[in-house]
Amino acid sequence: MASILKRGDSYSVRYKYKDHSGKPCEGWESFKTRKEAQERKITVEKELLDGTFLVPDTMTVEEMLYQWIPIQSTKHKWSPKTYTQSVAMVQNLIVPYIGKRKVQELRTYDIEKFYATLAKTPCGQYVHGVKQPLTEKQKKRLLSSTSIHEVHTLLKTAFSYAVEWDLIHKIPLPRDAPKVNIEERTIWDEKTMLAALQTIENPALHLAVHMSMILSLREGEILGLQPSDLDFDAADGRGTISVSKTMQRANKDALEKLDPNQVYHTFPDRREGSKSSLILKKPKTKKSNRVLYMTKPLKEELLAWLEKLKQDEQNAPEKYSNCGQLFRLPDGLPIAPELLTKWYRLWRAEHPEFEQIVFHGLRHSSATYQLMISVGDVKAAQGTTGHATADMLVNTYAHIQQSSRVELGKKFEEGFYAKQENPSPQAVPAAGEPTISMTALLELLKNADPEVKAQLRLALLT
Repeated sequence: MASILKRGDSYSVRYKYKDHSGKPCEGWESFKTRKEAQERKITVEKELLDGTFLVPDTMTVEEMLYQWIPIQSTKHKWSPKTYTQSVAMVQNLIVPYIGKRKVQELRTYDIEKFYATLAKTPCGQYVHGVKQPLTEKQKKRLLSSTSIHEVHTLLKTAFSYAVEWDLIHKIPLPRDAPKVNIEERTIWDEKTMLAALQTIENPALHLAVHMSMILSLREGEILGLQPSDLDFDAADGRGTISVSKTMQRANKDALEKLDPNQVYHTFPDRREGSKSSLILKKPKTKKSNRVLYMTKPLKEELLAWLEKLKQDEQNAPEKYSNCGQLFRLPDGLPIAPELLTKWYRLWRAEHPEFEQIVFHGLRHSSATYQLMISVGDVKAAQGTTGHATADMLVNTYAHIQQSSRVELGKKFEEGFYAKQENPSPQAVPAAGEPTISMTALLELLKNADPEVKAQLRLALLT
C-alpha cells in the first residue's frame, strides 16, 4: 500500500489513495531519515486500512473561512450586524496573520502564538483587510481580551466544519479559551438617572432616554417601535408596550447574502449611492419579543409625543412623509440609530457633571437597578430586559452599585460580629438539655457510619 524510495539524501514515502470524489491519486512525502520514512509508511498504511486517512488538501485558512461564512450565516439566520461583524473579524483579525496557512498544517502551538500576537496588536491595525498607518497614541490601544475571545469562538465553530468536511481530524485550538478580563461596567444609580433625565431638552432624546432607563430597552428596540405597539388601556389602564422589532443600519452587501425573512422593512435611502440601508428587522432573540409596562410619567410623555407627531404632520402635510415609526423627525422620516447616538453624545458633552456612559449604559443601569429593587428576582428582570437566558442576565449584571456593596458590608459586619449578650431563646439550651463541644461533635462525625453522615449533611443544608 505504501513504499519507501531513496531520493538523493532524503527518503520518500509513496502511497496511493482516493480523493473526496473517489478519484485515484498518488501521494509523496519526503523525510530526512529512513526511520522517519518507515514510521510514516506504517502510519499511512494503517490510516488507509481503517478509513482515517486524511486526504491531502491545500485549502488555506482564508479559503476555508470564506467558504464557511455563507453556510453558517444561512444555517443560523445571522442578522446583518452579525454577518458584517464576522466578515470584519475574518478580514482584520484572522486572515492577515494566519490566512495563508494551510488548514491541515495548523497546530495548537500555532494558534497559541497567534493569540499572543493579537494580544500585542493595536485596535484598527487592519480595516477591510488593509493595514492602516497608526499614530503612536493609536498603537498603544491594544485589542481587548474580549475581541481575542470572540476570534477563538469563531475559529472553534469554523474548524468544527473543517472536521466535518474531512479536512482535519481534530480542531487545532487550545483546550482553554483565551481569558476575558471582565471590567465592571460604569452605570448610574437611580438618582443620577433621574437628574440626567431632567436636563435633556430634545423631546425625542428625552423620550428615548426615559424608555431606556425605565424599560431597559436597547437603542434599536426603541427606534423600532411603532404607534400600534402602544396600548394605553391595557393592564387596567397602566398601559403596555409590545417589543417585536428592532431598527438597524446594515451594509447592503450583507443584506444581499442573508435571509430576507429576517427583515420586515427597508427604508428608502436618503443619500444616493449609499452602501448601507436603514432596516426594520426581527429582534435579537426570541426572548426579545416581550410586553413591558408603562409608568405613569412615561405614559404621559408618550401621549404628548403622539400629539406632537400629529401637529408635525398638520403643520406641513405636503412635505410630511409618515414612515410609520414612533420616533420620527418633524418631516415624518425615521430617526436613525446614528442620529440618536449623535444627539446623546452632544447632550453628554454639555453635561460633564454626569459620569460618562454610552447610550447602552442606560440599559445596564436600568437592569442593575431592577435586580436591586426586586431583591435579585432574576426572572422578573429578564422579562423586562429581554435577555435570552437568565444566566446571561446574571453574568452580565452580576455587579451591583458600590453604595450597595458598602451597605451590604455594614449589614454583614453587624450580624457577624454582634455580641451575644442577650441570646435568643432558641440559642439557650433548655434546662437539663445535653450540650456538646465543637471538638466532640467533629469526633462523632468522624466516626459515624455513612448513613448518619448523609443525614447530618442534609440537615445542615436545609
